[in-house]
Amino acid sequence: MKTSVWVIILFLAIGTTLAVSYLPTSLPGDNDQIDGVAKKRDLRVELHVVGVLDAAQSHMVSSAIRDANGKIVYLIEDGVRVNKGDVLVKFDPGPYENLFAQLKSEVASFEAAVQAAKQTVSFEKNQVEREIANAKYNVNVARLEHQRMRDGDGPLKVSALQEEKDKAMLELQRHEAFYKDLLSLKEEGFDNKSEIASVKEKVAVYRDKLQTADNRYQSYKKHVLPALLESALAKKENTSLLVGQTIQGGIHKIAKAEATLIQIDSKLQAQKSALSQAQQELEKTVIHAPFDGIVIHYETYRDGQKRKPRVGDTLFPNQPILYLPDISKMIVKSKAREIDLYKLKLGQNGVVDVDAYPNAEMTGKLTFIGALATNTDDKAGNEKYFQIIFTLDKEDKNFRPGMTCRVSILSQSLTGVLSIPIQAMFVEGQTSYCLVRKKLGGYARRTIETGVQNEDYVQVISGLIEGERVSLIDRSEW
Repeated sequence: MKTSVWVIILFLAIGTTLAVSYLPTSLPGDNDQIDGVAKKRDLRVELHVVGVLDAAQSHMVSSAIRDANGKIVYLIEDGVRVNKGDVLVKFDPGPYENLFAQLKSEVASFEAAVQAAKQTVSFEKNQVEREIANAKYNVNVARLEHQRMRDGDGPLKVSALQEEKDKAMLELQRHEAFYKDLLSLKEEGFDNKSEIASVKEKVAVYRDKLQTADNRYQSYKKHVLPALLESALAKKENTSLLVGQTIQGGIHKIAKAEATLIQIDSKLQAQKSALSQAQQELEKTVIHAPFDGIVIHYETYRDGQKRKPRVGDTLFPNQPILYLPDISKMIVKSKAREIDLYKLKLGQNGVVDVDAYPNAEMTGKLTFIGALATNTDDKAGNEKYFQIIFTLDKEDKNFRPGMTCRVSILSQSLTGVLSIPIQAMFVEGQTSYCLVRKKLGGYARRTIETGVQNEDYVQVISGLIEGERVSLIDRSEW
């Protein structure tokens, strides 16, 4: 029994000795393979994204004809390189040529009508001017006649009748005096009966003449002359009124002729506009390349099936036909993660590698950073991305829109800065720290201030000195 106990004790002692002999002489991590060194390095911060080539400038060619009669009679082949001005598409010009010819004939007809209407307006103006001039002449004549009657012929006639009356009165007075003398001589004894009878008869005659002259004088002065003056004045006023009526009538005639001219000219302008539009529609039957590029036929639903356009198709207005990218200047469309935006700045240089042409390395600049973020999918909490555009510096005629490429954008480049491997930096809350290897073994936690970092290293601004070794494994919980 005692022998068995000692055997067991001996066995346990041997096992313990063997176990102790196999224990590690240091803690895990005291190996250089899982340590890093704080030392000065050249630090390059780059952003690598995958994108798609596209043309910086492109043009969608579609039917600009306003109706649905655009029938394709010629279509340039798909994938062909074209120069500015080359014919891309031709539509059947027949319907538009007929309409253009018809409108051109109608425009010529209306132009002739406008010329005739202009001549009518000119004729009416000349006619009205003559009528107004004649009416004004009549006014002047009537004014002169009234003036002549008032200041000339009328007073002269009155004066002549007065003179005739005065002459008859003088003759009467002379014969009455002679008759009175004869009667005096008769009383004195010189009786001449025949002479007295003759003189008496003449006295009666001159008395009648005087009465007649006085009647004529009174009648003309009181009745005839006022009537003549009134008639001349009325004629003067009537001719003046006729001038106004002639002017108003002339204005109406001219306005009527001008209204006709305006109406015809309006129709002419409408026809000219229609002719111009028809000419534009006719010109739209031929589509030219606005710039150099590559023809890409636009695939869409046509006649119930999704296909590319072909000769014989009838298109609706603005229906796309082909896409014309200008590959003389290419861009790369890509997206960057929200957490990488701080690395980006407009104008940054970068390198583009196209998968289809591995040896065709290109350079370019960052020219656009999107303002709105997009999620990878509709689930909340997914990473956000921003659109970016990278413009190539030069042309490569082998490149095509849609090719996959990879862009490396140099964000920062630092020379000789103190840095540690990125695996040696640990973060707790807002604090960054690392585990520094002590001289006697083991590791001590130390807070550090970091700066620029890339996929491999992080800059240490403070907290470490050059040559210190740091753990690549977080041992803070060991």
